Amino acid sequence: MVLRAAWLYDSGKPCGAEANAAKLLAGGAGFEAATRAVLTHGGMGYAKEFHVERLFRESILPRIAPVTEQLILSFIAEKVLRPAKSY
Repeated sequence: MVLRAAWLYDSGKPCGAEANAAKLLAGGAGFEAATRAVLTHGGMGYAKEFHVERLFRESILPRIAPVTEQLILSFIAEKVLRPAKSY
């Protein structure tokens, strides 16, 4: 998804939906990987002696900044799915 968004951007084509989808997928994958690493290390996965704790703490950032997952989903729903107006 990242490569497609980058290709569209480089081609001068609209890439908002693809870039947002790439951010959503990458943020979720990073958070899931960090969570599994902490669980694999057990209690020591949360200790400062291991770098897993820092990675786990920082893995939430791509999910909330600069755009939250809810705003990404709203953008995709509005611009890609284009639901009928409910009013």
